[in-house]
Amino acid sequence: MKKIILLLLLLPVCVRISATETVLYSQPFTCADDWSSGYVTIDKSLLASATAGDSINVYVTAISTMDYPQVYLQYVDASWQWLDFTDPHNCLLSGKTAPCKASVELTQMMLDLVAAGQQLVVKGAGYTAERISLTHIPASAGSTSTIWTGSKDFGASWGEWEQIAATKFATAETDQLLRVRFKDLRAGAQLKVGRTDWETMNDTEIVNLSGRYQDFTITAAMLAELRANGMIISGIGFTMIELLLINPADLKSLNLSVPVTDNWVFDARPAITIHAENPYAEAVTASVEVELTTDQLVPVVTLSREVEIAANGAQDITLTTETDLAPGFYKATCIVNDDLARAFVFGIRPTAIVSAPDKQADFDAYWSAAKAQLAAIPINASLTEITAKSTSARKVYLVEMQSVPDGLTGEPVIIRGYYCEPQDGKKHPVIMHYAGYDSGYRPGGQDVKPYCPSGDAEPDYAEFFLSTRGQNINNRLSSEREADGKGDFTNTYGDWFAFHFGDKDSYYYRGAFMDCVQAIRFMASRPTSDMTNLFAEGQSQGGAFTYAAAALSGYTFRAIAPGIAFMGDYPDYFSIVNWPAYVARENQGTMTDDELFAFLSYFDTKNLATVISCPVIACIGLQDDVCPPHTNIAPYNNLLSTDKQLLFNPELGHQAAATWYNDFMAFFAARIQTTTTAIDQTINEKIAKCGNEKILSDGQLFIIRNNNKYNANGTLVK
Repeated sequence: MKKIILLLLLLPVCVRISATETVLYSQPFTCADDWSSGYVTIDKSLLASATAGDSINVYVTAISTMDYPQVYLQYVDASWQWLDFTDPHNCLLSGKTAPCKASVELTQMMLDLVAAGQQLVVKGAGYTAERISLTHIPASAGSTSTIWTGSKDFGASWGEWEQIAATKFATAETDQLLRVRFKDLRAGAQLKVGRTDWETMNDTEIVNLSGRYQDFTITAAMLAELRANGMIISGIGFTMIELLLINPADLKSLNLSVPVTDNWVFDARPAITIHAENPYAEAVTASVEVELTTDQLVPVVTLSREVEIAANGAQDITLTTETDLAPGFYKATCIVNDDLARAFVFGIRPTAIVSAPDKQADFDAYWSAAKAQLAAIPINASLTEITAKSTSARKVYLVEMQSVPDGLTGEPVIIRGYYCEPQDGKKHPVIMHYAGYDSGYRPGGQDVKPYCPSGDAEPDYAEFFLSTRGQNINNRLSSEREADGKGDFTNTYGDWFAFHFGDKDSYYYRGAFMDCVQAIRFMASRPTSDMTNLFAEGQSQGGAFTYAAAALSGYTFRAIAPGIAFMGDYPDYFSIVNWPAYVARENQGTMTDDELFAFLSYFDTKNLATVISCPVIACIGLQDDVCPPHTNIAPYNNLLSTDKQLLFNPELGHQAAATWYNDFMAFFAARIQTTTTAIDQTINEKIAKCGNEKILSDGQLFIIRNNNKYNANGTLVK
């Protein structure tokens, strides 16, 4: 047997203070040139104190003239099979003169195999040796050290983990960095540093991964936990290759930043500028890389440059592509000397992205049947005044009403919302407010009270703040709501996205979309509602509800404002981030992927948008890892609307800008039309000659012309 390993030369062993050497074997042995004989099995008990970074030393007395003489480490399993380590495990003797010492560094993977019961074997070819020893280098407190190496893949679910023993943190100190190095990032890669009870460790949170490593600064609370119990690394979508304890004083990094340019929305080629500052008294070479991928992390191109930064100097380094990029969203990962400067999503002509509708053949019939079921259910609204919120301008009520059952049959579901009714006796424009996913709520914990407006908040509007089935008001104890004299309301749906997943006739969002429509029907029944000026807004799930209301209600909207909208373009959505993809996968059952996406297509905002023609203002957070920009642009680009605006927030994640409320309220206000101005737009000289009949129906003004029915804006009502 002849083993030729050219690249794995003698690995340098870090020199640390107070190294100790233990003799593991002290008799002469020879490893034959043809690998046929000669090996030493090491007593496992002698390796009990070994740590990663220690070395196995072979004291060589003679070296053969064969090609590639070498010391070679292997391990033997319980059935005495000879197996190779995947880590570097040899030391070439070519070019060396006997006597000499050949050393191979131990890795954590090697030590883990030994700890699991395998035998370490010193083998090789073409040499004679007289002794084998272990050099152990105990880490001093606060020093930089490797505590784990290997290749641990965290796949497409959260089912994998790696436990790190408390002994690895015996010399750790506060303010050190715990660095997790990784490779092979996939879409939605996330990392969690956990305690042994699987909860997130104190002073850490689940992080989204970019670059080549993730640092955690060790706090006093973390240190106590690490020394007592160790930790568990878990995650999704990456391969962990190393864990380090780093003394920040050992690092000599450049100060790096990447400013926003052109709002990070470009026409054809991105221009990415990295600002590098050198705080040291000598020049530093900056090796700059910008890795460009799609938003699904498919590699596109890597841009690179080497620049010398003068002592105590600074420089802007701008890189761009040599060719135009296709319309889409991309991720730029900017790395300088292995350090992540910034990773961010940018867009290339986003409004030219094609997200083709994938409606099923019965899409329209499906929703027509749902609306017919809703129309047959009386609203039966009951109003309870929230006196603490009512003012002379508007009274505020808790409204309870009926909506469709959770399926084609059954009892109506009770849904709730807060209603603000103006008190001046006049009709007012109506705003429907739709709520985001109620995931922040924990019984007795944070984000307890659903928002309830003051009567003075927007006195010129009649407003409704809907809580769809099982969420918000419908998911709160009496002590966790505005005082209304009612009992406890509890969620019976579990995880809403998963409720009856796969059954389109009883799925949560069939009922929730109809809840949105029912709330509009309620507002149309109120004497102060001017339904000719109907608006809707919501963020995240509320943004999806806003699209659904405009598409399915049958009412004419003056304008809508879906912000950072949920539920767009599921096939691409699931390839970009983990949630709600993993919930869908967990509930997929026997459905094929085609069947899965066919089911979800009924609730996809890109399909709902194809029938929306009212004015629209929308916003996107380019760094959104919950509802990524691709899922927002899909419905926006499929709108029939010609009056539409899209606001990009380049540095925001799943949140709207602080100005968003003012932005959409100004958009709404600019599109309010009084009855007089609407009639003026409709009745012109040509129409007058044809004759017109004006009628009121459900409080709305309509004009009949040539047997066609128009609303007060001159829009044909079918």
